[in-house]
Amino acid sequence: PAVAEEKALHTRWAERGVGQLRLLLPKTPLTNGESQGGGLSGGSFPRLVMRVENVGRLILNEVLLPSTAPVVRVTDTSMQLALVNSQCQPQSYLLRVKTVGEADALRDAINSHLPSAARKAEL
Repeated sequence: PAVAEEKALHTRWAERGVGQLRLLLPKTPLTNGESQGGGLSGGSFPRLVMRVENVGRLILNEVLLPSTAPVVRVTDTSMQLALVNSQCQPQSYLLRVKTVGEADALRDAINSHLPSAARKAEL
């Protein structure tokens, strides 16, 4: 445990790149009471996808699962998002935008499309 705590203290944010963030919605969303087959494939859950501008390299492709916590505002133009990646490891992202209005719109869009378990925790 001490090694993990020490390692956590030295963890730094690394800029992955600049690009357009897309919120991809499933074609057939789950209704209450349905279960998702196939693990974390994300076939029926929303996904956040981002590619580096002008290069096209994929830098974010994560599923918004029921365990996803609502987006947390860090500053006027940045927010933190904690997700579980495809290897079932927690992953934290800091998203920055240019204006306060864009930050509000992005936070609201992501939070409004979180699967029901996370939205209940938000209320």
